[in-house]
Amino acid sequence: MERTVKICMAGFGNVGVRFARMLLEHERSLRDEYNCRVVVTGVCTRTRGTVINPEGLDLGALLIMKEELGRFDSEYPGFTPNCGAPEMIERCGADIFIELSTLSVKDGEPASSYIRAALEHGMHVITANKGPEAWRYAELKALADEHGKRYLFETAVLDGTPLFNMARHCLPGCEVTAIRGIINTTTNFILGEIERGGTYDEAVAEAQRRQFAEADPSMDVDGWDGAAKICALANVLMNANATPEDVRVRSLREITPREIKAARETNCRIKYICSAERAEDGALALSVAPALVPMDDPAALVNGTSNIITLRTDMMGEISIIEKDPEIKQTAYGVYSDLLTIISGEWQA
Repeated sequence: MERTVKICMAGFGNVGVRFARMLLEHERSLRDEYNCRVVVTGVCTRTRGTVINPEGLDLGALLIMKEELGRFDSEYPGFTPNCGAPEMIERCGADIFIELSTLSVKDGEPASSYIRAALEHGMHVITANKGPEAWRYAELKALADEHGKRYLFETAVLDGTPLFNMARHCLPGCEVTAIRGIINTTTNFILGEIERGGTYDEAVAEAQRRQFAEADPSMDVDGWDGAAKICALANVLMNANATPEDVRVRSLREITPREIKAARETNCRIKYICSAERAEDGALALSVAPALVPMDDPAALVNGTSNIITLRTDMMGEISIIEKDPEIKQTAYGVYSDLLTIISGEWQA
């Protein structure tokens, strides 16, 4: 018998729109392979309105409104003005809450509060947001366990690359003792442009022109995006219970073209490295900083907007996973893959 899975979403920006298109593109395979029909019952946005219908919304119509109007039409059935995520969660009757709100690296809000409300309302949770894992992971994971619900976040650090799933399902019994990598695409691109002879300002401008970097790139170049990501990784994979305030951060702005040139002369490259390492006494060191990387290190070969994470484990040694030039489709796929994880475990006959 075909099951109906109801989902609601907080956020309908680039990731939300691409995820919605995936749902439509794969509607047939969801029915054939997972014996389920996915219905969206609520979409909440901060400035473009909220729509709610516990029986199901027309996802195609929502995408057309977003494309043509840039917002939800106030005449559309189910349009609800001045409705925030907590109210949508209460009213939409969904089984799964998908959290795609804007990141606050300073405290993980409002995403953490939205997730808490959804779990307390009996929903599974999927988030693309690294803030909750960086600031409130232990609390939210315990709450999910208490309610018997899943709390998934595959896309929070490395877009749709299955890093958390690899560690969760493919390394049983292994302890992760260190994490190291390049996990901010903007800074890796900037360093590459400076290596090719550009200035820091020129590199930032080119990253902004290509839409990798925000108008204010400080979250990336001053290391706070990396700090949130390494905390999320350490909290989930190393039981760290850390926050971004625990990370030693050095800004990329401090690196000069002369230092980058000197590194190449010693057969190294400067890379913006995020790391978490546990000492023998159990102390955890977290850092985000430019570092000299020898050319025989896999991280030295990662260019442009690509990423790499290396996990050091007690039984499998070092395992590296590389994501090459991710785009919004990969980010949306991480959300979609988490949805399939929940569906296959919760509803599949």
